[in-house]
This record gives sequence, structure tokens and C-alpha cells, in this order.
Amino acid sequence: MALSYRRPCRGTMIKRERRRRRPEMEMPIPMHVVMEEILTRLPAKSLMRFKCVSKLWSSLISSSYFRDRFLTVPTRQRPHLFMSLQDVNDHSSSVTLSLVPEANSDTSFVVDHGLTIPRMRGGYICQSLRGFMCYDLRKKPRIFNPATRQLVTLPSAFNRSTTEGTVSYYFGHDPVTDRYKVVCSVGVRLTGTQEVRSHHRVFVLKPEGGGSWRKANPLHPPDFIPHIAARGGVCIDGVIYYLGWTADDICMLVSFGVRSHDFKMIQVPRAEELPPPAEMKNVCLVEYGGKVTVVDQTSLRDKGRIDLWALEDAANQKWSSERLVLKPSQLDFVRNIEFVVKGTSRNGKVFLIPRDLVSPFQIICYDLQSNHMIKMDIKGVPDHWFSKHKSTVEVMLIDHSETLMSLMNT
Repeated sequence: MALSYRRPCRGTMIKRERRRRRPEMEMPIPMHVVMEEILTRLPAKSLMRFKCVSKLWSSLISSSYFRDRFLTVPTRQRPHLFMSLQDVNDHSSSVTLSLVPEANSDTSFVVDHGLTIPRMRGGYICQSLRGFMCYDLRKKPRIFNPATRQLVTLPSAFNRSTTEGTVSYYFGHDPVTDRYKVVCSVGVRLTGTQEVRSHHRVFVLKPEGGGSWRKANPLHPPDFIPHIAARGGVCIDGVIYYLGWTADDICMLVSFGVRSHDFKMIQVPRAEELPPPAEMKNVCLVEYGGKVTVVDQTSLRDKGRIDLWALEDAANQKWSSERLVLKPSQLDFVRNIEFVVKGTSRNGKVFLIPRDLVSPFQIICYDLQSNHMIKMDIKGVPDHWFSKHKSTVEVMLIDHSETLMSLMNT
């Protein structure tokens, strides 16, 4: 018996096809995944645009929880450096340059003139903290957020007659109260007697704006000794640290509690071997392994070594020391060029800058933990900086993180 086949009509086929198809279930990405795993890994510039998506997104990105989370989650964004070129004879011509990696390179950075900060012209970077940059412009501190372009200008801490000495600013954050504060130290060495006097004030940045300088009341010796403060400080767990020299040229580690406003001073071990304040370029402070650490590279060029002193117990003034000796293959990096410590990164690396600014401009990034050096090319620095007299140019380099935080209304 022959089998016959009857082709179904088009309408029947469409009905069968619809029955076979199951309705697709939409699986939206949970909001906590969007916040925790996606948005926190984007650059701040993108997040500022995404605030326009909706009121919900704007509220989430602006929340204190998201801002804190954004600071702690590692991003896939390539490293970003800022370099401050300071003309000590003409501060108005000083400039802060933004450096970004060249394509497919981690050891070559080029000046990005589109990101260079014109409002920082003439300023000098003092410190980088939690995505903010604290810099000094005409002896007045300013706090700048490169991600949001917010600029906070603080009034002068002292009158003109008081600021005839060495003026240094330090930026700190208290994780308990989530408050930011700026400390100003002015040190003066009296002519003739060589006596040193120092004055200190604190500015509390309020979220709603405003604020004023308050006089800090240091304790009496031995907890506090008048000193001349060195530029460059670090803030670790709510404590600001910086180096200072007494009238006897003794190097002291000065600590300031951001919440308690207490000053304390600890003598740096083997301080007699540390260079005097005039040679401070060879010494800096870094956060190394979560501890404030003194880095001295005085013997780097001649002996190929760097000495570290880490503060283990501030209450009992206990230090630990470590001596790093360069690998033989890296000794040639430092033998023919004199470097100075001018900047640190977020992960304990030290930037060594040539004392003489020459073209082509190269710096050394020294990883203290692995005892490894790499050379980094800096391209795009304006030619006129290389033609200046060698003693007129001072360089500061920082590795910068991003924050969405707003300090106060400006």
C-alpha cells in the first residue's frame, strides 16, 4: 500500500512552531553584582557619566558605601602617574603633568595634555591620599580630585610674618570618623642662636563646607620637640607621619593622630648616619607592609644598597631594619646617574628621579618587596624644562588612585 504525504498548510506550521518555542525568561543581572563586580571596576570618568542613566544609578554611585567600595576593589585601569615640575626661581611657571602608559607598554609613559591640570599651575604636590592630591600653591594648601575635578582651596594657616620659615602641609584621614584633615607645620631656625621654633595648626574639612584653622597644642618634651619639617608625609590608619629635624640636626619621626590631635616624636635609629636636612633628597617615608618606613638611598650609587627602617611598635619605639642590595645585573642602572627619591606608589614602590633633568628622561621604579628595578621612559615633557639651569628644576612623581568622594562644597 502506498504511503501518501500531505504538506501541512502554512498556518498549521506557524502554530506548531509557536508551541515548540518556550517563552524565554529574562534574567536581569542582580543589582549587587552590577555594583560589586562591574561598576567598581570601571574608571571614575565613566561612572560620572553613568550617574545620568537614572536617579537610582545616581543614588547608588553617589552613596558612601559605593565610594568606599570603589577605593578598595582593584580596577583593570592601567596605572596613572602625575609629575610635578617645580621651577624654584619662578613658581608661577611650575606645572603638574598627567602621564599615561603608551599603548602596549608598562614601562613607557607619555604626557597626556588633555588630562593636565591647569588649575594646579604653580603648585607642588605634597601628598596623595585615597584619590585626592594635596598640593601647595603660594604657601596655601589645596585639595584636588582629578576624577571629579573638584578643587578645595583652604585659607592661609598663618599670617605672612609667621610663614617666613619652612612651611609643610600634610593630609590625613581618620577611618573611624571618616574625617579628612590638613596639618600645617612651620619651622624656623633663629639666626645666631640656631634655636629651632615650630608652629602647627589643623584644618578639619567638613562635608557641608566651611571650616577654619585651629591651633594644635603639642605636648612638652620628650613627646614633642620643636623641629623643621620635611616635605612628604604618609597617613596610615588615622595617623600622619613625617620627618623632622631638631636644632641638633637629629632626625625624628613625627606622628600626628588625625582624631586625637596628639603629636609624638620618635628618634629614627642610626639617625647620626642619616643626611642632614640639606640632603633630605636621599630620604623619604613610605608605607611598606602596612608600616611607616624610612627609606635611605644615600649609599645606592656607591655601594648599591638601600637601607630601610620600619616602625614596629610606636608606643615602645621599636624598629626593624632591612638592607636591600641590588642585583649585579642592575648596578649599571645607578652607577652613572645620580638619583634622588622623589615619589612613591600605592604598593610600596619608590620612584628614583635623575638629579639632573636631561632628555631623554628616564626614571627608575624600585619594588622594595621584590628588590627589583625597572627603567621607565617619560615622553612628552616640554623641551624648555630641559634647557633650564639644573638647580632650578625639582621633580615630584606620584602613582595615583581614583575616588568619587566629595570633600566639601566649594
